[in-house]
Amino acid sequence: IISTQFHNYQSAAVIPPSFNPTRRNVTYHVGETALLECSVDNLGTKEVIWKNRNQKHVITVGSFVFVGNGAYSVSHPSNSPHYDLVIKNVQRHHAGVYECQVSTREVMSIDIQLNVIDPPANKHRYSSPPTASKPALTLSGAEFVDQGEAIRLSCNATGVLHAPEDVDWFFQGLKIQSSVQDEIIITKFHSPETKTLISTLEIERSKMKHSGMYICRSTDLTIKSHNVQVINAASKNRERAVNENGGETDDRSGRQAEQKNNNCSLLTIHFPTFVLLSTLSSILVYLPR
Repeated sequence: IISTQFHNYQSAAVIPPSFNPTRRNVTYHVGETALLECSVDNLGTKEVIWKNRNQKHVITVGSFVFVGNGAYSVSHPSNSPHYDLVIKNVQRHHAGVYECQVSTREVMSIDIQLNVIDPPANKHRYSSPPTASKPALTLSGAEFVDQGEAIRLSCNATGVLHAPEDVDWFFQGLKIQSSVQDEIIITKFHSPETKTLISTLEIERSKMKHSGMYICRSTDLTIKSHNVQVINAASKNRERAVNENGGETDDRSGRQAEQKNNNCSLLTIHFPTFVLLSTLSSILVYLPR
């Protein structure tokens, strides 16, 4: 009975996976990079599987790709529910219905329709140039951070027809990865509405070694850099103390005032001796010789 109750408690505590809302019908031109979104919450130990309805074999399981032509890959940013299927240099034969499955006993899947069309021919001949937004990459964050405080940088990569596939972070030329031990957290979020991939880099407790040049690089866009200077807290406290006390000017004035007081004290001490010597000189003048 106890074992049955414990099993029932475990079953009740497990939250089953669920799909997040994503685009179910997408269109790309021949030669572009297609992005088919699949976002699953509470995945746990289960895997996300991608299939093409027109093919018997699976394309991917988790982040592993079974099709070896290099066109397919999985975009799964760290700590993200996204397991998006990426098809580079998409062609018309890639069009069709793709199925995103979760490896559960019961059938759990969603369908995404991929449409591939030819690029418009002579699109500028009879019309004005398109006003679509150009690809953009921005990198923002604080330039100066007190030692021990968090470093937070945000990189926004925007595409023309869809968000870029991924964003990489670098520090002093070396790639940065999320690390619990080093307290480094990298998050990524796709926004289909704005065609933007938003990535944030956070170092929870900054050290002096974290001063330097940070770089955000998108797979489709240019590179942006941002310099961060970690300020030594002890040096800052000494500087603040000097400023609050008037700095070196006040110190110099204080030393001059002290010297003046010492001189006045010396004059006060020797004045009676001076008076006594003057009196003795006067008496000696009037004494008979």
